[in-house]
Amino acid sequence: KRHVLKREVKYWSKFAESEIEKGNMTFWGVFVRIGGTDLENEPNILIVNGFTDIDKEINWGGIKDMFPDVKMEDMETRHLSTTTDMIVLRDLKNHIQVPGATGDDFNFVRIKYHNVKDLGWHFRFEADKVKPFFKADMDAGKSKRKGWGNAVILEPKSEKFPYKAYSYNLFSKLSDALNPRHKEGTPFPDGFFDEYQKNVAGPDNSRLYRVIKVVNK
Repeated sequence: KRHVLKREVKYWSKFAESEIEKGNMTFWGVFVRIGGTDLENEPNILIVNGFTDIDKEINWGGIKDMFPDVKMEDMETRHLSTTTDMIVLRDLKNHIQVPGATGDDFNFVRIKYHNVKDLGWHFRFEADKVKPFFKADMDAGKSKRKGWGNAVILEPKSEKFPYKAYSYNLFSKLSDALNPRHKEGTPFPDGFFDEYQKNVAGPDNSRLYRVIKVVNK
């Protein structure tokens, strides 16, 4: 894991930065999972790539031009790792964050995959209820959450992966990520999630990660 992260940060983050400058990518990030079960078999590194045009192929081999004195075998990570999952998302551009936030505020991220019955209803609820509720607390400086956003899961679609929606919560401290509620925060109104629960088809899949490196616009 240590060697993979070193190469991702030293080489691939620089390549992603150049692709973002060219307008081919919008985001790149590498994250390490915290906690979990069946750790010998569960994936422990998450890499997120954001593309401007999903149909425009990235020339990953172009990294050789950026580091002409380094052998490809000393930059690539495929022989050091195994890809276990590939999930395709469509970002809904609903990102919110605390005013004046910097990269130093985003050190941990909790990702949730939601198993819901009616996908349209789910996103309307998040847009009309969840997003403004979180934003009000963030703007007032009362939230442990430093950022939030969501996306549609396009692939895979199978019985083994029944989730249709994705959301993330960003935190500056591990303790906040483990316990996002606090006394100063605004409590959820009574019955806030009653209608939401009726649309739940199964439990969420929630995973916590440490942010190692992020590059974006």
